[in-house]
Amino acid sequence: MRSLCAILVLFFVVLSTGTGPAAGQITATFVAASDKSFGRPHDLVLSPDAGHLYVADLDNHVVKVLDPKTLETLGTVGAGHLSAPHDVAFDNEGRLLVADSGNDRIARFEVKGTEWRYLDELTEALSLPEGVSVAPDGRIYVTNARSHTVVVFRDGERIAMAGRRGNGPNQYVRPHDIHVDRDGRVYVSDPGNNRLQVLDPDLKVVGELGGPAYDFNEPKYFDIDSRGLLIVADEYNNKIKILDGERRIVGIIGTGEKAEGPGVFNWPEGVEVKGADMWISDTRNNRIVLYRLEGLETAVSE
Repeated sequence: MRSLCAILVLFFVVLSTGTGPAAGQITATFVAASDKSFGRPHDLVLSPDAGHLYVADLDNHVVKVLDPKTLETLGTVGAGHLSAPHDVAFDNEGRLLVADSGNDRIARFEVKGTEWRYLDELTEALSLPEGVSVAPDGRIYVTNARSHTVVVFRDGERIAMAGRRGNGPNQYVRPHDIHVDRDGRVYVSDPGNNRLQVLDPDLKVVGELGGPAYDFNEPKYFDIDSRGLLIVADEYNNKIKILDGERRIVGIIGTGEKAEGPGVFNWPEGVEVKGADMWISDTRNNRIVLYRLEGLETAVSE
């Protein structure tokens, strides 16, 4: 038990202090932008077959379905069912989960391209849920922005809950996104405290990413890809920050200025990465943009 505690303490210290930025290893090339028919688009997710991109289109109260290559809107999901959706994720059965924030629930849909059917919902202990993610074992993790908590469901039943408003471990201010990495660690964006907290599967805090090493300013949604890269939409900094497996910054996209065009953003909130392709919700520009990452082999191998 003592050795396990020592490992967790060491992990916490390493993540809290950071290891410093590793400059210039990953760069990104602008590829395409969607039209501007979105209303503050938030997080987005690629379908399991990579054939469609699903975007939580907050002000339009739907999930838009895009061609991931051209960014053309092909259709919508959830019209008449959703209110201010913030996040989207697929479960292990290929069903689409939507953080239906305005209705205080996680709504689940059967989808096939642009065809969809509403299935059911999770509502217990949910209060303005803004993030949803599914672990490999099927557990569903949800963040509550209003109650400043994290909730875990299994087979439709709530099995764990943690958090309250504050700035200590397992305290949050408007927690947004949540993801489980390949080692089972649970990452939670804590924008009101300008950090990401790292939990074990039972919601015990084992570390955080914050402070001068990361210089986050309202980090919102993020992605953890199959290589272990952590890509954060650092909203108020108008940047996308890319962290390697050691959680060093290995790439930054964006100048820090609010603008519209290649290499700049206006309060970006959502990000999805698959291979070398990265999709970003350029939220206040009301559009989705596609970038291609370069230098990945060096960053991942170091």
